[in-house]
Amino acid sequence: MAITRFTLRQLEIFATVVRTGQVKRAAQALHLSQGAVSQAIRELADALDVALFERQGRTIVPTAAARQLLQLTAAPMATLDDVAGQFGPAGPSQQLAGDIRLAASSTITRYILPAALAALRRSHPALSITVISGNSANVEERVAALDADIGFIEGPSQRDDLDAAAWGTDTLQIIAPHDYATDTVSIDALDMHPWVARERGSGTRAVFEQNLALAGYAAPRASLVIDDSGAIVRAVAAGAGLACVSRRAATRASSTSPAVQFIELTGLSLARPLWRVQRAAPGRAPLLDRFLGVLDIALADAR
Repeated sequence: MAITRFTLRQLEIFATVVRTGQVKRAAQALHLSQGAVSQAIRELADALDVALFERQGRTIVPTAAARQLLQLTAAPMATLDDVAGQFGPAGPSQQLAGDIRLAASSTITRYILPAALAALRRSHPALSITVISGNSANVEERVAALDADIGFIEGPSQRDDLDAAAWGTDTLQIIAPHDYATDTVSIDALDMHPWVARERGSGTRAVFEQNLALAGYAAPRASLVIDDSGAIVRAVAAGAGLACVSRRAATRASSTSPAVQFIELTGLSLARPLWRVQRAAPGRAPLLDRFLGVLDIALADAR
């Protein structure tokens, strides 16, 4: 049987090309020439006798074989990368270095993560962190497709191929324009009022509708749909109707907008856990595990 030979360096270059989506960007990240990156990819593809990338316009996309290779080698590569760290000091004071890609729902990206990530970067300047924003469904898709190492969402995970764990809490808040007759709002007649809502796939919208259903009530029909919580608060402040958003979004966005009123409905719980999702695979990358540990500390300090 012929022995297939390839190098760890070729695998590192391959993973960087997948992550960056371009030979040029991978070359810049690795401090190599584009020719050296292209050659390494060709040699790896020849060694495995598979096509690793397909060109689509000006970009390249990994083939099914490339995605399988990435999944097969991610854990061993991470373990090898961490060999030196296993012989050095451990614990919260250990410096972290490397690239981390996060995907997070827009509410979490805007109102929860920034302060914690800023503090973390000050403590670990060798970390390079990229945050991609979208709704909860988008976040799960990116994590499953290897576009992100970890995802932060508001609603429970909707995918069986991801591991999910609760990592924090949030509270939703029903808001109304500052001059709205809030005494006319009752839980059994929500559809009698105009509503502004997030798009389908949003964790905020899903949790609001699920909690109403658990309380025995139908969700009101949205007359205006906006895919940003801050914009929803401003629309409500301008008189567009009622809305249910994160209390963080309502409090912070309304501080720079006309005031909004907070409405409390007896019998409706709007507390919700926040979820962290990762690919369901053995052997977590040590860097990612340590990153999550220090991020949890930074999030607690930022509250």
